[in-house]
Amino acid sequence: MSVAFGLILSLVMTAIVRPASAQAADADDAPPAAAEGNGAPSASEPLSETWKFTLGGGLLNGARYPGSRYDFTRGLVIPSISYGRYFFGAVPGGGTPAGAGAYLLRTEHWAIGLDIGGDFRKPRRATDDPILRGWGDIPGTARGGMFVSYTRDWLSVRGSISDAMAHHEGVLASLAVEAKYHLTQRLTLSIGPELTWVNNQYASTYFGIDFAQSKIAGIAPYRARGGINTVGGSAGARYLLTDHWSLGAHVSYGKLQGDAADSPVTTDKTQRMYAAFLMYRF
Repeated sequence: MSVAFGLILSLVMTAIVRPASAQAADADDAPPAAAEGNGAPSASEPLSETWKFTLGGGLLNGARYPGSRYDFTRGLVIPSISYGRYFFGAVPGGGTPAGAGAYLLRTEHWAIGLDIGGDFRKPRRATDDPILRGWGDIPGTARGGMFVSYTRDWLSVRGSISDAMAHHEGVLASLAVEAKYHLTQRLTLSIGPELTWVNNQYASTYFGIDFAQSKIAGIAPYRARGGINTVGGSAGARYLLTDHWSLGAHVSYGKLQGDAADSPVTTDKTQRMYAAFLMYRF
């Protein structure tokens, strides 16, 4: 969510980057020796027919809505269950914090899958900023999408695309490159650039101002068109306390672009997200 959320958590975290919860649940993040202790799949067994459970919690701080100058902080419960090609809970690489899906392909280097998920928080509420009063909320909705990633050694490239399944909230796509460095056998650091793209419907929903809204707010209507929405990056750290317990932190930074950046709804073009979490792997 990022991000997205957003991917990230609806991510965002619809938020517009990969979720920290998904990163924490990705068993391939661990160095080889630690991965064996955690029951992570090896390269020769990428889709093991065994049940895997991860449960954790943490705190997330991010913008109240895309373009907001105000932040919110909330607690997170991070469940993840997987069996073979199927997974529930955190969506690995799919950009949604909670959902379900399946890998179409998972090999030593490639992962391709479908997912459906969403967040429990409305992506924007009329009470989030004075300019929004009287406009009504943007309701939460499930998003269905596809994700793909390619990993070789320390470098990963991930992409995802999702479409709202209700309320006409539009299409959100993300692309991220991530470099990982195992500073020690237990400590893994990651960093890389990210960008998101949205279609016209998404831009209109979150950054446009229609005639009725302009009358309420006393400002001119604004037409927001799709395109590159944010450009930024993220960094993270994960520390394996034991074979089962791990600590993690994630931070992302993005700059709104184009019509999103110029919209009167946008009160801060810089979007930040911070997360910290504790995970237990069964």
